[in-house]
Amino acid sequence: MNVRTLGIITMLGAPAMLINAFRHNFARVLNGQDDVVGNLTYVVFAVGWFCAMLGLRELRATGTGRLGRLIVTLPLVTIALAALQGPLDILNVDRDSPLYMVTDLTWPLGMLLTFVVSVAVLIARVLPLPHRLAPLVCGISLPVGLAYMILARLEDLPQAEFAWHTAIGWFLLGLSLARPRTVQRPALLGT
Repeated sequence: MNVRTLGIITMLGAPAMLINAFRHNFARVLNGQDDVVGNLTYVVFAVGWFCAMLGLRELRATGTGRLGRLIVTLPLVTIALAALQGPLDILNVDRDSPLYMVTDLTWPLGMLLTFVVSVAVLIARVLPLPHRLAPLVCGISLPVGLAYMILARLEDLPQAEFAWHTAIGWFLLGLSLARPRTVQRPALLGT
């Protein structure tokens, strides 16, 4: 699949969590308590997120070395596991099962790894500056949400802010990937 297509899929999946948040008037819905449509919105978002990381990997946005490739590959594993949580919820799998706990933990871990990817993209300087900033908008969604939660003394991550941030961030990242004429894949040595 080419980078442009991956970017388009990312843009299409970007508003999925926001749509689900609107469906619930931005109230928190606990794991296992959402309906089929809600669970599928998280899967749709995860598919777009996965495509975004694949696009960055294809562009070698984190660099051409082993470390750069490892940094952009690790989130692919966590995102794939996180995407399984929706089907597990639809099937009413016990939330205390080891597989369910792993899928639940991979959502924040994947977000944290997305932040690491965004920093690596900035450092690698493979992409033009505006395209290097798009992953950062995504990468800071969890740290910003947690900081807001702590500063505002909230008991939970603010649903509205997080949903809007992820929708905008991933849409911008998808848009930057969907414009391949401005994002050039680096030439490999010896080719």
